[in-house]
Amino acid sequence: MPDKYDYKLLPNLTNDQMRVLASDIRSDILVNVLNNGGHLSSNLGTVELTMSLLKNFDPLVDDILFDVGHQTYTYKILTGRNLSKLRKTNGIAPFSKMDESPYDKSNNGHAGSAISLAYGLAKAKALKGDNSYTIAFIGDASVTNGLSMEALNLLSTDKDVHLMIVVNDNGMSISKNVGFMTKKFQHLRTSRFYFRTASYLGRKMSKHKWSWRLFLRMRKLKDDIRRFVIEPTFFESMGIKYIGPFDGHDFDSLDLAFAKAKDLYNKGPVVVHVLTKKGYGYAPAMSDNVGKYHGVTPKFDNIWIQNNKKTGFVDYKSSFLMKKMKEDKNVYVITPAMEKGSQLEEIFKAFPERTLDVGIAEENAVSMAGGLALGGLKPVVDIYSTFMQRSFDEIEQDISRQKVKALFIVERCGLVGEDGSSHQGLYDVAMVKAIPNCQVYMPYDEKTTEELLNAHFFSDEGLVFIRFSTDSPIHSHLSYKRIGNICYYRLAEENDTLVLAIGPNGYKLLELLPDSFDKGMLLTLIHPGDKQDSMPTIMRHKHIILYDSYGIKEGTSDSIASYLMENNYPGTFKSFAFKNDFVTFGQKADLLKIANLDPQSVKDQILLPLEKKPAEDK
Repeated sequence: MPDKYDYKLLPNLTNDQMRVLASDIRSDILVNVLNNGGHLSSNLGTVELTMSLLKNFDPLVDDILFDVGHQTYTYKILTGRNLSKLRKTNGIAPFSKMDESPYDKSNNGHAGSAISLAYGLAKAKALKGDNSYTIAFIGDASVTNGLSMEALNLLSTDKDVHLMIVVNDNGMSISKNVGFMTKKFQHLRTSRFYFRTASYLGRKMSKHKWSWRLFLRMRKLKDDIRRFVIEPTFFESMGIKYIGPFDGHDFDSLDLAFAKAKDLYNKGPVVVHVLTKKGYGYAPAMSDNVGKYHGVTPKFDNIWIQNNKKTGFVDYKSSFLMKKMKEDKNVYVITPAMEKGSQLEEIFKAFPERTLDVGIAEENAVSMAGGLALGGLKPVVDIYSTFMQRSFDEIEQDISRQKVKALFIVERCGLVGEDGSSHQGLYDVAMVKAIPNCQVYMPYDEKTTEELLNAHFFSDEGLVFIRFSTDSPIHSHLSYKRIGNICYYRLAEENDTLVLAIGPNGYKLLELLPDSFDKGMLLTLIHPGDKQDSMPTIMRHKHIILYDSYGIKEGTSDSIASYLMENNYPGTFKSFAFKNDFVTFGQKADLLKIANLDPQSVKDQILLPLEKKPAEDK
């Protein structure tokens, strides 16, 4: 890394030099995200803000906790990390990662936790007599998260805690924000005449000691006047000190913001409101209102790639939902901030009265679905596997226990790769398995996707989850025999070993195995005993092998093992699935090989005992 990227040099730079450095950092981010993929707009928008943070605070001594962590690229660069291996196997993590650097003070990945974490950390430091700064860096969309609101509510009653909350307000989360808090932030943006004037005077008067002292003395009078000019902010109405908004792309304004924040820090929690432009410095990202440049794939500017995108499970699902929305006026689609990520834009446009993006509020999305079901509608919750974890209680209490019907479309199941341990979709089956009245299914091609969606779309089962992987659907013309929820590609009387597999990787494994095995694709992932028509076929085999590269062993593997044990199965059962642990970031193919769960490795593990057996018999 060039020496110019050392944050320790920032206090010695002029503003002109800071602006040049900011331009260089943006170029570095753009080049590396173009090569590796990643979060683009959020990082381009926070370059100056992060530089000013590192100029005014010591990241080794002070604790800077980023919410989500998807806007930390500038922070990584200035604390000695080279983004050329961003999101690559054994490279630089996509979010904050304590094992990667002493500058990273928490492991993050999900929205809304930074204020609570920072509050707890500040409390711990106070008990130990540690006077260093504690700073929560959070986006305006994350403030609306329920966890953030709970933390703010508690903070309002605790004047002894020393905590700084930097709110990066770009008017966007991934796409446009929604709700009351968004309107409050918009109101503050329209009040910028007052704040620009105050900021301008502060910059001018800070150039001389006597005028700066005068400015500080005038602040109390100024704040009194402000109360007559502008109604109290949301934060002030909760009793939390608030300053801003400040221009997040102007170094003078940012220096003033942090000087004022430091002065208020020992008097209780303080919110620093900073205005930025998402995608700043890159015209296509700056004009993006739908989140196209929020998270991007490598070579995202390649027109050929954009025009030759392969059809995936999400396309099959979107077409199915569009058809059902047209046929049935009782179908209602909800998603938590993933309208674009789940490719629901056309559905939202066609049916604005029966679709809702609730923002980063998974718990509310699920409980609201329960209410819709109680009201006689058919709620479809389209949600990422990793974010569904946040709504366990609501699934159990507000849908399952109510015994109402709902359909969960669970996106990005299995490995997601580059986003790492916070986003891997490996745990949802094990989670749902612990909740009564649930059924979980997973297709592997277009035909099984259509069959599962049609068969289980508000069927008598009640609460249904249909999982979709980011892997490409299988395209096969081979015939199979379906018995219950198993698609058999090979079922012969002379074979005593059955290999059951799940998802596209599972099909690839079956293709690799010889015909000395019976082979079947498993479509139902929990409570296999409920599908009596398929289980006798399984039980007749002496040996059963399950391959599940889309979940942990505590999921489908344990469900089948429990059923076999309860029914006195006399044979052997072996499963290949992920251990119940966190899987790091990297390319999916690499992560599968590291875990010995890629189709070729599993094939070798299955065949190896057979190859050794003749030698052992001698």
